Amino acid sequence: GDVQVSVTISGGAITDVTALQLTNADSRSVQISNHAAPILQQEVIASQSANVSFVSGGTYTSQAYLSSVQSALDQAGFTG
Repeated sequence: GDVQVSVTISGGAITDVTALQLTNADSRSVQISNHAAPILQQEVIASQSANVSFVSGGTYTSQAYLSSVQSALDQAGFTG
């Protein structure tokens, strides 16, 4: 399913990643999204990039989430 995030950049650093839409096609997708999103958020902020490891058991969610993060960073001209 679709995933969309908003990235907050302050002082030249990623300070927050907010999930605007997560995969919710069925109850299993919701469960995976609810597990993976907070982990991915922490990893993106810690690494200051979308280049982080996928969450085990949430490969598709991770891929979509990180793709959305990278798109937001590209649109903001963020180079880390």
